[in-house]
Amino acid sequence: METENSQNTLFNFLKANIKIFLYIIGIFILIIAAIIWFTNNNKVKETKVSDSFINAQILIEKGKKNEAEKILSNLVLEKNSPYSSLSLFLIIENKLIDNKETIINYFDEVINNNSFKEEDLNLLRLKKAIYISDISMEQEILGLLNPIINSNSVWKNHALKFLGDFYHSNGQQQKAKQYYFTLSENEGIPSTGSSGKID
Repeated sequence: METENSQNTLFNFLKANIKIFLYIIGIFILIIAAIIWFTNNNKVKETKVSDSFINAQILIEKGKKNEAEKILSNLVLEKNSPYSSLSLFLIIENKLIDNKETIINYFDEVINNNSFKEEDLNLLRLKKAIYISDISMEQEILGLLNPIINSNSVWKNHALKFLGDFYHSNGQQQKAKQYYFTLSENEGIPSTGSSGKID
């Protein structure tokens, strides 16, 4: 008798709350469908971006640089895509854009609007510093490279060497020596008198 009453109570509870259960099930199905759609949409988008990048490479090989530049410029502006940085490097390597300000803006776009691992971000900063070095933007170069130099980044020695070369080519031998000295210490060449930290 008690079992029958329990079953009746459960049945009555389910019957009374059927709309709530259906509502919960409906929401659950919608959430699953949204996750599947979002995942599939991202895969489709990534495939399109990849195809566009390959197409731009083919256009460059065929000498159709203007068409390639348009595709690559659009890819640079893609958010959170590894192809944004690759596209920027391809533009620079093939000299598809002459306007330095445009390239500097592209560097800023890629650095600020993508999620990179720290070392990938350091590489982008180093490449930007190298790119702007011929217009002697010293303070911006130091702003880009000091965080690398004062860390344990794999790009630290590259940044030190670049700054030594940068100051040497600009006739600032004392500053050049400072960076070469720190570089030699980092590479294990015996020397004395420096903490290895650049301010």
